[in-house]
Amino acid sequence: MSDPNLLAGRYRLLERRDRTGTAWRARDELLNRDVTITEVRLPPPGPHRDWLLGQIRAAADLRHPGVATLHDVISAPDRMWLVLESVEGRSLIQAVRSDGPLSSEHAAEIGLRVLNTLTAAHERGFHLAATPETVLLTPDGRVVLTGVAAPVPAGDLGDLGATLFTAIEGRAPDTGSQAVPRMADGTPLAAPAAGPTGSGPLAPLVEGLLSADPAHRPDATSVRLSLERVAPRSAAPRSAAPRSRTASRSRRGPLVIAAAATAVAVAAAAFWLWPRPAAPAPTVPVPVPASFAKAPDPCALISREQAAELSLNPLPSKEGPGRCAWKSDNTGQPTNMRYQLWIQTIRFSSGEKAHAGYTRFLKEDGGRTKTSTGLPLILTRPPKTLPGIAAEAYAMEATNQLTYYTGVVFRAANLVVAVQYQRGGETDPRGETREAALRTGRWVLGSLSRAR
Repeated sequence: MSDPNLLAGRYRLLERRDRTGTAWRARDELLNRDVTITEVRLPPPGPHRDWLLGQIRAAADLRHPGVATLHDVISAPDRMWLVLESVEGRSLIQAVRSDGPLSSEHAAEIGLRVLNTLTAAHERGFHLAATPETVLLTPDGRVVLTGVAAPVPAGDLGDLGATLFTAIEGRAPDTGSQAVPRMADGTPLAAPAAGPTGSGPLAPLVEGLLSADPAHRPDATSVRLSLERVAPRSAAPRSAAPRSRTASRSRRGPLVIAAAATAVAVAAAAFWLWPRPAAPAPTVPVPVPASFAKAPDPCALISREQAAELSLNPLPSKEGPGRCAWKSDNTGQPTNMRYQLWIQTIRFSSGEKAHAGYTRFLKEDGGRTKTSTGLPLILTRPPKTLPGIAAEAYAMEATNQLTYYTGVVFRAANLVVAVQYQRGGETDPRGETREAALRTGRWVLGSLSRAR
């Protein structure tokens, strides 16, 4: 009997590596190795799907240390799963946030490695994103680009300028319409600077790369010369031309996917390998109204975009008064990739009565031994109070050996809100349900703070 938690009977999905739930850390049970798996949603049959499939096939020719090796492809009628080499490390933005700005020499060395990869991709008609969040620094010294962007003019190196600026200045540049670089959990690196600053040896190059007019930006040759003048002599030279396709080319090779910049763009191809998110910032209590005249609609407390970040169908369904549910799209997915979310709101006539209700729920959850359907329930983490969230809050984790869930319950004025996020399987080794439930609780509080 096949294991329902395995993808294609072979790959065990362990934890998500991106905000949208399309990239996973996984285990190849056959070869006993870690891999990264990315789900790519396919457009309807037609030119856009043909174009995307052609990009995937063509990318198999690209061999470069700056991208991850493609081990396998699993096909379904409406999507593909790409099995890639597992690359561990921190994104440049995480490293700067944690350790502070880099020296000009170190930044130049990273810049050269990024430029090598960009050049190899451009030679084949691809444009890899080189933003502070998609430049991954590995413990063994590799610099791997982990994301892609919509097609841009060949040789446009504006995003390399933003990356170098962030590396040496420790903050995001003000690039006009471009988005501020953010952590994987959505946290901005820092407030954007007013413009290129600093007087280090890379300042003139960075200012040129960030020019609002692409025509005024230096070309790849000029950028390389400028970086080589600053980088240590031990910095990697320009990589040799990519090797030709081998006999096993249909199963191996790095992957580069260009995201479609159309109304039917493949959202799942936005980022195919994602570094682990940094620890969240300390929780700050969210101010809410002193009293709620009516219980808010739980289905309106998170957005469609937020539901999608939790790998859920963005369209919820009501499950009775004050209770709403979201479920994942389960087509072809193993059980441990299936998620569900419930949000329930209970209004009391006063804050004092809400406190009494909250206290009763806390006690009941601490002594719970069965689910509502009578299945044995194992508390893996008994209820524990959460400081700094609403007036009072607690979280708990449990499994019925079929699913694993985290519940977050909090009181806001005369309102008690319960959030439950669950996944298939009886374990949650990476705390995924906990992180998702806490994140959802913060989203709900944000919505309540705007209630009138």
